Amino acid sequence: MSTKSKPTLQDVARLAGVSGMTVSRVLSKPDMVTEQTRQKVEQAVRELGYVPNLAASQLVTRRSGIIGALITTITNPILATTIEILQQGLARAGYHLLIGETRFSQEEEGKLLRAFLGRQLDGLILAYGYHSPETLELLQSTDIPLIELWDLPEGEVPRQPVGQVVGFSNWAAGAAAGRHLVECGYRKPAFFGYDDDRENLRFAGFRQAVQDGLGIEPLRLNTSPVPHIDDGVVVIQRFAQGEIDCDGAFFTNDMPAIGALFTCQRLGIRVPDQLGICGFGDLPIARVAMPSLTSVRIPAERVANSTVELLCQRIRGEQSWEALVDVGSELVARESTALKRL
Repeated sequence: MSTKSKPTLQDVARLAGVSGMTVSRVLSKPDMVTEQTRQKVEQAVRELGYVPNLAASQLVTRRSGIIGALITTITNPILATTIEILQQGLARAGYHLLIGETRFSQEEEGKLLRAFLGRQLDGLILAYGYHSPETLELLQSTDIPLIELWDLPEGEVPRQPVGQVVGFSNWAAGAAAGRHLVECGYRKPAFFGYDDDRENLRFAGFRQAVQDGLGIEPLRLNTSPVPHIDDGVVVIQRFAQGEIDCDGAFFTNDMPAIGALFTCQRLGIRVPDQLGICGFGDLPIARVAMPSLTSVRIPAERVANSTVELLCQRIRGEQSWEALVDVGSELVARESTALKRL
């Protein structure tokens, strides 16, 4: 019984009418060839069913063509959008994205990091800036180009980044939400988020804005580590039962904020008159909710594009690159926090 031999790179080159070197460029650095050439080679690859021998290529180039990304959760729509844009940008530069989900667990992050580093990555992306001492030591010992997303170093004792940083100020984002609620006329603003380094910074900014505007200490209640729509449901149920005394609510994720908004409608709580609601992330649902949801927007597209650009600069060995890129944040005011009549 005869077996069909596997197609080779030279087979692809002959069918596409190009050189073997051109095929290699299309497969490894598609941005270096014309669109017409790329399409011819890709068509030949499909027709022949050619699968590149990445291991052999890696031995020659000392490159794997793989960028690793450790993210906190794939259920976060902002992160999902960021990852999608990252994947597209890296693909244009000839790289593949390998994704691992930590579920906000430092232990899981350490396990995934060890597995990733064993694959000779060309670059590493971390969608969280706070790590266990063991993970931090491991990251500091590697020479792989590394970028941390989202969290700028800030606070009384700023964390020490282990690579380049592309992110925003959590303190400023929280302060914007607190200032907005005060300016809208709410006199008992409350903060609903998880108790960790990142959200503690958001609360610090929120607290400062409320204290500056009203001279009071804002209420803070902790939600679950992985933001969920049910967090907002529980908050409003407790609010309706008189267990939570507030007239303005800042949720540090749009999903709990949407859960709160829908529960207010179900229970007959008027938004924004009885309760103003502000979220974080500015998901598409925020714009179409009834009433539409006020939210703090983070420019996910700029985060992703800046990350791709910085990574490619580092991998190419360029000597001049930015250590920190602040993409900023923006409070988008909508109907859920309309000005109250005082």
